[in-house]
Amino acid sequence: MPEELNLKENKIFIENTNVFEKWAEEGEHKAQEKTRTLLKSYLELDNVSFLFGTGSTIMLGAKSIQNIPKEIEDGLKTNKEAYQEFIEIIIGLTKVADEKQLPRTEEKDGNEIKYMLEEFLNYLLALEYAQSKFEGIVKYKKIKDIISITKRELFKLCDIDTRVIPTWLSSDVKLKLKNNKYWYHELFTKKILQRPLNLRRVNIFTTNYDLAFDEAFDHLGVHYINGFSGFHRRTFKPENFDYDIYFPGSTTQGKVQRVEKVLKYYKIHGSLTWQQTTPTANNVYGIEEWSIKHIREKIKKDEASKVTTNENDFWNNLMIYPSAAKKSYTLDYPYSELFRQLAATLNQPQSVLITYGYSFCDEHINDIIYQALTIPSFTLIIIDFKGTEGSKEIKRLRELCDPRIIIIQGNQLGDFPYFTEKLLPDFIGSNINEKIAKTLSMLYPDDGQLKADIQEVEEKTIENKEQKVENKAEDDGKESDIVQTSSDQDTEDLPF
Repeated sequence: MPEELNLKENKIFIENTNVFEKWAEEGEHKAQEKTRTLLKSYLELDNVSFLFGTGSTIMLGAKSIQNIPKEIEDGLKTNKEAYQEFIEIIIGLTKVADEKQLPRTEEKDGNEIKYMLEEFLNYLLALEYAQSKFEGIVKYKKIKDIISITKRELFKLCDIDTRVIPTWLSSDVKLKLKNNKYWYHELFTKKILQRPLNLRRVNIFTTNYDLAFDEAFDHLGVHYINGFSGFHRRTFKPENFDYDIYFPGSTTQGKVQRVEKVLKYYKIHGSLTWQQTTPTANNVYGIEEWSIKHIREKIKKDEASKVTTNENDFWNNLMIYPSAAKKSYTLDYPYSELFRQLAATLNQPQSVLITYGYSFCDEHINDIIYQALTIPSFTLIIIDFKGTEGSKEIKRLRELCDPRIIIIQGNQLGDFPYFTEKLLPDFIGSNINEKIAKTLSMLYPDDGQLKADIQEVEEKTIENKEQKVENKAEDDGKESDIVQTSSDQDTEDLPF
């Protein structure tokens, strides 16, 4: 994250015009202020949703996977028969004569096989389906092993808690991430939770399998509704998305009050912790959310015992699907339900969708977004590092000259640390409790009990801020509407 804002490389397109260029004439501070004001005006709408792609976790060591990574190829080499079939399949898909002619990226780019991992998995899943329905129709015998090993290695690539922080980050960003790897995800969460309580819950959609936001939510004590319920055995029940959390109602006031730190979280391509299991009466859809520690232990056990096959289908049942990006695979559960939730959310009046690090490569998601653009009150804000220069689809959207499509791009405006720290508006501003906590931690750095007290103060900071907003609204005579137990009940539209 460069310290000074590059006023030429960073752009904000509205109706195909770079308005940031004009803002920059007034200086860096003024350009930042106008960008924050722009974002704040949309974040104050009733229905706010975010869609995160890989660009939001690259700084944590996540790998943007397109071709078949060398790590997956190396993992398959542990099973000689599976690797031989893998090579035979890839030779056929790439239409080359032998293994030596397989197209590969340069050594500096990982020496990966130049074939889309998504297309490869699509092909394997099709073979597995045909094999299960028609005996003898597929000549390959190790399809399930290839899928299992591929998913195991994909898990390791996406488990960013174990990934190394990139060296190209600035010293300031690296220091923050060294102390807390999810510092920026936590900061983002704190800021969006400052929205006034009379507005609907923020919706966070992501195509990522990783647990970056999950970890940030847990550390902050945020309640996130992700479709699962239960404690020791968490199962997927779509009706959970319709629930919300409230304090007990007061009979004297005749209204109920929402719990502050709550948001809705949708992992529309699956997660590292989702497992397909046998459906039961208590788990109708056969989907469970497992502990990430349990899955990491499984990897260690496999590696220690040099497991080369997965007869128990543990990895095969891990619900991470790059292939979910294709329409033909989004009809399966739970993806059909998650896409339905995305469509229902965007079709609400006064909605804004802010995409971050999403390259518009998913056909089904794109269709849902484009359908939402038929609604006059819908706004699409695209934030991306490369933006129109890295995605043909984003460039095409810019050329539509639609004032409801705003594109924010550049090496800083599209950089997650810079965006979160400098551009994402702080609805309430600094709080005295935060200043007290910081001062005391510097005065007494080794006091264990004090650290516990400081943490308690920090946990109450967001609640105090939001209570402040609610009290102000009541003083102005703008009390929140009485809400019912379903969060989907319509609320009064905000004035522009």
